[in-house]
Amino acid sequence: MMYQTRIFKGLLYTNRSFFQLEKAEVIYGLRTRLSWLFLASALVFLISGLFGVGSHVVSPELLKSSPLQYEGLKSYFIIGRIIHGLLYAGCVIFLPALFFWMLSDTWYTKMVVLQAFTLPILLVEQTTFILMATKLNLPWFSSPFSLGVIAQYLTDYEYLIYLFGSMSLFKLVAMVVQYEGLRTFAMKSRVAAIVMVLSMNLIFWAFGALQAFINFKILL
Repeated sequence: MMYQTRIFKGLLYTNRSFFQLEKAEVIYGLRTRLSWLFLASALVFLISGLFGVGSHVVSPELLKSSPLQYEGLKSYFIIGRIIHGLLYAGCVIFLPALFFWMLSDTWYTKMVVLQAFTLPILLVEQTTFILMATKLNLPWFSSPFSLGVIAQYLTDYEYLIYLFGSMSLFKLVAMVVQYEGLRTFAMKSRVAAIVMVLSMNLIFWAFGALQAFINFKILL
């Protein structure tokens, strides 16, 4: 059976798409869809760079620079955001796919398709970060869609705030997609699928929180 990769149709009809993917012996269109996803991720992060989202990391250098140096650093920052977008897409798609594949008996390519379904959800979350930063002057970990707001009332420890800020409604939706995929075409039990999804996402959240925490300490 042949499977034609369609990201948004797959998200709308998840169960049917995963059933077809489980039966598939040949997968078409994946490289093209991945190229578009990488481009979309780079564009989202480019827009965030143009609005200065995340520029707090380089703000001390910008304040000390001349007008010419300022423009140069701003350009480097925007280029860095584009690269960040490409790396973000690569990490979201390929690393979890590798993790799931190592614990399954199905093709790695099918796991890549699964992760390709989750990336648009996370890019929508990144878009909300831009809107919050530009309209409400809120950092990502203060998103009303995450547990970061609650964490800020319970503790002053930055790492825990970043960790809980990584746990959001968008991440939950992505996890449901991962769970359904592992249940359908990786033939995993409910418990095994839940453990795999939670383990992988906890690793990502912990690493992302650590990165944000290190950036915070550098500013201090």
